[in-house]
Amino acid sequence: MAEVEDLKQEIKQLKYENRSLHVLANNYSTGMKRKLDELQESEGRIQSDRQRLATYLQRHLFPGSSSVPPSIEASNALSSMPPALMPSAPMPSASRVLPRSGSSREQPL
Repeated sequence: MAEVEDLKQEIKQLKYENRSLHVLANNYSTGMKRKLDELQESEGRIQSDRQRLATYLQRHLFPGSSSVPPSIEASNALSSMPPALMPSAPMPSASRVLPRSGSSREQPL
């Protein structure tokens, strides 16, 4: 009889631990999902900013070829250019040139 009571008590303890672990796992999963969503949103903003920057560079550094859509390769080509060869046109601040479309909060680039 005492053994049965001990086993019932052990089962009760294991059920409690199981519920606690389930809550912890659920909270962790929810937090990770939220962080993943934030990272994906941030990645989308970065891609959009990169595209706008490539467009800006295409228009202002290569004005004769504005009919060609900008590409990442064009901005990569600029990054490999030695500073002495880079065009020295003054660049206005990013907040005036690259307005955030559809974003309610402003973040630095």
